[in-house]
Amino acid sequence: MRRLFAIVLAIFAVAVVQATEPEGAKIALSTQLIDLGELSQKAPKQRVDVEYTNMGDLPLVVLEVRTSCTCTTTRYERKKVMPGEKGVITIEMEPKKAPEGSFYRVLQVLSTAKDGPANIVLKAEITK
Repeated sequence: MRRLFAIVLAIFAVAVVQATEPEGAKIALSTQLIDLGELSQKAPKQRVDVEYTNMGDLPLVVLEVRTSCTCTTTRYERKKVMPGEKGVITIEMEPKKAPEGSFYRVLQVLSTAKDGPANIVLKAEITK
């Protein structure tokens, strides 16, 4: 009987440990598509703030936001965002540096999120 009780207790202890194991950080972006519409190359710099929330159970850190051209830059704080808290990524686009025509760029948000990188699409129609 003691042996059976010890086995049941051990199984219960393993189940409790597995149930409390953290899932990791998860990033949720306020938007994944930014449509700037029609812009002249003479237009001023365009600025958009994208808010993100840590939906996980461990701290989240944005490590890098990759852009694919010199017309787009980003700013963000490289700090721990605790579960349930928010952070901001500021995206700036200079129309004068963008090529004329359809503008479509994917920004890659690299972080400590368990699910890997998140993407933000930036699009516009650039005119002279």
